Amino acid sequence: MGPERYRCRCGQNYLTAATEWDHFSEWERKRRIQCTLGFAAVFSVIISVCGLAAYLTLRYVFFLPRAGVIVGALIAAFPFLFMVVPFSLGVASSMWRTRVGTRTVSAQD
Repeated sequence: MGPERYRCRCGQNYLTAATEWDHFSEWERKRRIQCTLGFAAVFSVIISVCGLAAYLTLRYVFFLPRAGVIVGALIAAFPFLFMVVPFSLGVASSMWRTRVGTRTVSAQD
């Protein structure tokens, strides 16, 4: 997913072999969303073991139960956010390029 065209400094346009979000089929969009959310959830579950260890350490060793909950939740949520936020920003930028940016580029040509 990315810009379909690249404009060189010399003014020449080239195809990049990328496809914008708006040009994907509905099936492809759903597949990409499901894969991203699925991998993010799996990695968050795996990393949540470290979050549980941090929680237990803060609660029973340092006697900080609230801090343990916060730190444990942040550790478990980090992989999910690390995968979903860039994906969402990529989709948003792709939609911006095709819906808003195209008008600007075509007006310049």
